[in-house]
Amino acid sequence: MANGERVPIRIPQPGAAITEGTIVEWLVADGARVEAGRPLYVLETDKIEIEVECPADGELRIVGPAGGTYQVGEEVGFVEG
Repeated sequence: MANGERVPIRIPQPGAAITEGTIVEWLVADGARVEAGRPLYVLETDKIEIEVECPADGELRIVGPAGGTYQVGEEVGFVEG
């Protein structure tokens, strides 16, 4: 990732009928260095609970706090290069 690049972290759609999810907890602190493929947060829906992986290497910035419920596709953080 190029220096200064911003990669969004969005709520995934783990199933066709799922429209929203709750972030149970962030597994990495805001401002920490992260690596692509590492678990970032735990997402809970009415059907499942999953760990969502980091999309890129860089520094994590959280904009959606744990405990919040978010729509599929909504940005809850980003990785800065």
